[in-house]
Amino acid sequence: MSVPGKTLSETAAAVGVEPSTIKYWCEEFSNFIRPARTPGGHRRFSEKDIQDLRYIRQLLHFQNLSIKQVKEMLNEKGTDQLDTDDRDTAVVPGAPPAPPVAALAQELSKHLEKQMELLARQQLKALQAAVEQTAAAVLDEIRNLEAERHEQWSRLLDHTAGKHNEKILAAVQELKRTPHEIEEIKRMYAEAKDRWLTEEAKVRMEIQRLKNELNEVQNQNLWQRLLWALFGRSRKLSEEDSSGSQPDPTE
Repeated sequence: MSVPGKTLSETAAAVGVEPSTIKYWCEEFSNFIRPARTPGGHRRFSEKDIQDLRYIRQLLHFQNLSIKQVKEMLNEKGTDQLDTDDRDTAVVPGAPPAPPVAALAQELSKHLEKQMELLARQQLKALQAAVEQTAAAVLDEIRNLEAERHEQWSRLLDHTAGKHNEKILAAVQELKRTPHEIEEIKRMYAEAKDRWLTEEAKVRMEIQRLKNELNEVQNQNLWQRLLWALFGRSRKLSEEDSSGSQPDPTE
C-alpha cells in the first residue's frame, strides 16, 4: 500500500533547505512534525508538514531564533493555531523583528566585503612577506659575491706585492757587494771599454781607407778602373802577403 505525500528530497526542495536539515528538524521538533512513513520506513510529508517546516525555517533563518526559542513558541501556540499569514509573519515576544530582504542583502553584502577585504589583506601580507624574503635572499647573495670579489682582489694584491718584493730584494742583494767586488767590476768594465774603443778605432780606419780607395777609383777613367779591378787589387793583396811573409832583417 502506497503512502501519500512528498519524499524527503521533494520536501527539502520545496522548503529550500538540504534533506539533512529536514531530518534534523524532524528529530528536534518531533512533537510538531510527524510525517507519515512507508512500510519501508521512508518519510512522506503532507502539505501541512511542508507548511510547518517552512514556518520553522522562517523562525530560525529569518528571525534568528534558536532551537530552544522555537520550541517554546510552538509549545505555547502550537502549529495548528497559526494560519498561513501567521506562519509567514509570526513573531515571538521579546525576539527581534524579522529584517526585510533588502536589509538582509545589504548586511550580507557588507559582510562579504569585510571578508574580501580581510582576505585581500592577508594575501597582501603574504605577498609582502614573500617579497621581503626574496629581497633578503638576493641581498645575501650580493654580499657573498662582494665578499668573494674582495677576497680575490686581496689575494691578487698579495701575490703582486710578493712578486715585486722578490724583485726588490733581488736588486738589493745585487747591490750588496764588497769593496773588492766593486773594484773588480770597475776594472772589468774599464777593460771591456778599452777593447771596444780599440776595435772601434780599427773599424774607423778601415772605413777611411776604403773611402780613399773609392775616391781614387772614381777619379780614373773606365780603362784604368778595369785594369785596377783585374790586376791592381790582386797585386796589392799579393804585395801585402809577401811583405807579411818576409822575415824582419833586424831579427
